[in-house]
Amino acid sequence: MACVCGLTVDAGHVDGASVTTEYMHALTGATVELRCGVTATRRAGVHWRRDGVDLAAAPASRFQLTSDDDALDIVDVQLDDAGQYTCHVVDAFGDVQRKRFIVQVIGTMNLRR
Repeated sequence: MACVCGLTVDAGHVDGASVTTEYMHALTGATVELRCGVTATRRAGVHWRRDGVDLAAAPASRFQLTSDDDALDIVDVQLDDAGQYTCHVVDAFGDVQRKRFIVQVIGTMNLRR
């Protein structure tokens, strides 16, 4: 994976849920992996959203979820992929944890052959 990833982690709370924010810098043409990595007691579900829209409803595209939904890959990054991505983890008790990714597309991959 080719990615220029500037990482800043920021903890906080939104709507009673714990939130961590990661800032990602990506190059067009690269593949970027957003890893939820949230540990919840008896995880009941994981949901991914982009700018508030559920990615599960998106047609097959460059957004690929791992089998356990813990990571989201953005394949062949394009300029319009910049935005806010959120992983929502709900545990068996209904508690929610979130991890937010702010993805900025900062340039183009230099593919020399």
